[in-house]
Amino acid sequence: MADEVQWLTPSVVVPAVSVLVASVIVPLLLHWLRGRREQAARVFEVRREVYSQYFKKYEEAAVAVGNDYEEFSQVTLKQEFYKLLQAGNSPEAVVAFQSAVGEFPHKIQDAHRRATEETTVVKILGSTELLKLTQEFEELNHEILKMSSKWLAELQETLSNPDMEGPVAKEMQRKGRDAAELKEKIIAQMRAELGVGK
Repeated sequence: MADEVQWLTPSVVVPAVSVLVASVIVPLLLHWLRGRREQAARVFEVRREVYSQYFKKYEEAAVAVGNDYEEFSQVTLKQEFYKLLQAGNSPEAVVAFQSAVGEFPHKIQDAHRRATEETTVVKILGSTELLKLTQEFEELNHEILKMSSKWLAELQETLSNPDMEGPVAKEMQRKGRDAAELKEKIIAQMRAELGVGK
């Protein structure tokens, strides 16, 4: 009985518990913390890569549209119309004009496809807020895409109008500005999720 009491004295128990904590519990805790840190680093790296790929596609799409509708309507379209008038309505000039006019809706379709093709991965890896912003962005791009056919119909009427600005064109410009603002919100949300700029 005296031997059993000796084992329960603080001079024996404290060093034994200290050895147990130092040799078993602390290494397990450090291993667990390192695993969590490595997992967080992997998630960060995957998200960073996905987000950068998404915006790379988005920027390519923006360039494909020719940066914006205003440049097309104020510069390109007027130049093509002027060339058509100078050519005396020759068949070649008419075909070139129709090609220039038809090119813009194709660019809008291509931009829509490029801007939305990468969103699936962003939807999977992003937060609920990012998912909401991404869906809103897709819907806005889809509305712009649907408006391009209305814009072509309106274009025939506005060719006689010197400013070439009709209601559909103005609505497309507004939606384009909304898309740019939404893009900035998506970037801010992605930065928040990546912990950048805290």
